[in-house]
Amino acid sequence: MQDIMVDRKKILLRTSWVSIVGNVMLSLLKVVTGIISGSMAVLSDGLDSASDVVTSIVILFTSSVVSRPPDSKYVYGREKAENIASTGLSFVIFFMGCQIVISSVEQIISRQTRELPFVLAIWVTVASIAGKLLLAWYQFHQGKRIDSSMLKANAINMRNDVIISGGVLVGLVCTFLLNIPVLDPLIAGLIGFYIIWSAIGIFRDANVALLDGVSDISVYNKIIEAAERVPGAYNPHRIRSRQVGNMYSIVLDIEVDGGLSLTEAHHIAQEVEDSIRRDIENIYDIIVHVEPKDSNHCAEKYGISKKELAAAD
Repeated sequence: MQDIMVDRKKILLRTSWVSIVGNVMLSLLKVVTGIISGSMAVLSDGLDSASDVVTSIVILFTSSVVSRPPDSKYVYGREKAENIASTGLSFVIFFMGCQIVISSVEQIISRQTRELPFVLAIWVTVASIAGKLLLAWYQFHQGKRIDSSMLKANAINMRNDVIISGGVLVGLVCTFLLNIPVLDPLIAGLIGFYIIWSAIGIFRDANVALLDGVSDISVYNKIIEAAERVPGAYNPHRIRSRQVGNMYSIVLDIEVDGGLSLTEAHHIAQEVEDSIRRDIENIYDIIVHVEPKDSNHCAEKYGISKKELAAAD
């Protein structure tokens, strides 16, 4: 477990530094070009890349937090720092989008005479698309490799940057072809709305884990199927699963023959745990509670059973 944590930290650190260097270069290029060329769309795109630099710095800091081993105060470790960081990043991205929208509206309703942006803005945007594609692919590949919500959220943000830059490129070309300068702030406003929408999605996904939920509820079907394959294990119920970083912490109740000895009942419970581990990757911990078969159950506030799962579908 400790070796996995060390490798995960190394990947997080390396990926963060690649993202920081790449985004600093792209951000400076686009901000300077946006100012020189007079293109608000390119300037907005540059500011969005600047937010990626902040994102990568937060990931860099968070990677040192999540790598700390569990202790008496944090017995589950600090893996959820990733989800907290993702939530914070969603706010940064959200307010960046709001600022771009506000600036765009001010530009559109302004009565100042607008000039066409320089052609330089087009070539810089093309270079930005190529750079962001490489960074987004690298972030997603590494995030999937270690199942990091932070890296995958950042990869989504960079993927959005590619789409944003593509929209800027189309807008700039149309601006020159149609000779309509107002298209530039209009495109910048659309970029702002897209950034806001992406921020809401990141916030929603990060808070699933913070609220002790799971992103993929099919994990419950896997738990039930794994438990029912074990001879002597009946009625898996009151199943609870939550994510600790990129790993699952699972608790469930099963029923066994009430005439079995404690040793025999414990053996069945161990078989259930082993069966679940074979079917589900990234297991942090499993607790199996054993009850006599056909015993009367009190009303259960937490957890889910096969019947309740079927009703939810």
